[in-house]
Amino acid sequence: MEFSTKTVDSVEVVPTMESVEFVDDDGVYRAEYDSSQDQPSLAIVAVIAAADQSALSELPPLYSAIDTDALNELFSTTATEGQRKGRLSFPYEGFEVTVSSEGVIEAKPTENA
Repeated sequence: MEFSTKTVDSVEVVPTMESVEFVDDDGVYRAEYDSSQDQPSLAIVAVIAAADQSALSELPPLYSAIDTDALNELFSTTATEGQRKGRLSFPYEGFEVTVSSEGVIEAKPTENA
């Protein structure tokens, strides 16, 4: 598997995200962040901005594609059960975005983009 790494200004808004990698074999952008410290909604926008090579301010609000409060709640730590487990995929700005409870975000360009 070949990786190329992109570090752009958008990654700086998510302190636990170091870079966005492009996995050439899969045609997907991939990033990891600490889901116990940073909100997935912000991490997703950072990944899309890096993949699209655009500024965060140029992207439409993520809430136009998904309920960001529900998204953040879905992957938040609970008081009794700890970190929730799961994956969620949805389209946003020409990418199929998949976020997992393990703190991994993947963004694959869609055919129509």
